[in-house]
Amino acid sequence: MYNVITSSSFEKDLDNITDYFINSLNSKNAATHLLDCTEEIISHISENPYMYPVYHDKDIAERGYHYSVIGNFLLFYAINEINKTVVLSRLLYGRRNIPEII
Repeated sequence: MYNVITSSSFEKDLDNITDYFINSLNSKNAATHLLDCTEEIISHISENPYMYPVYHDKDIAERGYHYSVIGNFLLFYAINEINKTVVLSRLLYGRRNIPEII
């Protein structure tokens, strides 16, 4: 099992998304669903971080970022095999210009 570390960018992304669901869309259910799905994916990642692919953009892939789809969002993470850790880097809306952000 790998130790999971969350970056401040990931935490900020998650906070902004849930805040948007709750305050702008008035949907606590959507926020709860996203949090539940994210928690489940993180559990899978901690057990086997290689189960999700490296991102298809060459520059991002060269930096070792894997990703998982969570609804309309992409969870990006990097694996440190030496320390057996996974760093959750970003949670981004999938239709954004990902290479420009990461």
